[in-house]
Amino acid sequence: MELYSRSQAAAMLGITVRKLDMLRANRLIGYYQPYPGGKVQFSQAHIEKYLQRIEKPPRAITKSR
Repeated sequence: MELYSRSQAAAMLGITVRKLDMLRANRLIGYYQPYPGGKVQFSQAHIEKYLQRIEKPPRAITKSR
């Protein structure tokens, strides 16, 4: 399993590291941290699960008269 650093994960999501830290603090994205104060890392599964959570379904197109 490949793990990504905070900066790599932020780049993959198109957000800043600060925004990623906020998502993590609010428990909106999972992560690995081997011990308190240790290096924070993200897996592909963490990133994909977050993206699925924020995905919006397409809206139906209605005909206007």
